Amino acid sequence: MGTIAHISPLLGLLGTVTGNIQAFGVLGEFGMGGDPAILARGISEALITTAAGIIVAVPAIIFYNYLVSKVNHTIIHLENRVSELVLLLKGTR
Repeated sequence: MGTIAHISPLLGLLGTVTGNIQAFGVLGEFGMGGDPAILARGISEALITTAAGIIVAVPAIIFYNYLVSKVNHTIIHLENRVSELVLLLKGTR
């Protein structure tokens, strides 16, 4: 879960970079007189992949943090129980 939460924004950024490369490629090839529809496709790719990365990352991070919190509480609870058991065993000897 943590891996997904960390990698998804990076994949979104990768799409942003490739979309911008495509858009600037159109500008470089045709100058400002290039086809706006082709330019818009590159910009659209950049925005869609960025949004997709964020849409995946936010719930994944929330769920991951929730799970980590639950595990930490369980560990603390178990450590407390073990400490109580050790004290109990020391007292009976």
